[in-house]
Amino acid sequence: MVEEEKKENNHGGKREGSGRPLGAKSKKPWKGMIELAEKYNISPLDYLLSVLNNPMSSPDKKMYAAEKAAPYIHARLASSTTKIGTDEPIAVKVEWQKD
Repeated sequence: MVEEEKKENNHGGKREGSGRPLGAKSKKPWKGMIELAEKYNISPLDYLLSVLNNPMSSPDKKMYAAEKAAPYIHARLASSTTKIGTDEPIAVKVEWQKD
């Protein structure tokens, strides 16, 4: 009967062998990235702008850099609505002039 209860309650809670093993490999890349950031001391935006302004960069790389850097440099245009006095229909009269 004890074994039946364990089978029924086999969801949730701590299980042996679950989770990330101690000393997982995901910790090492961060150390390398921090060292590179300290060594070159530039922001990602500065890097994208340097790729964009480099005459030796391919057009595909320049386009990618421009797409990714644009939101940080140029603001998006806000949509606006205009209203002309009232909501009544506007009468427009068009006449052709003879030359």
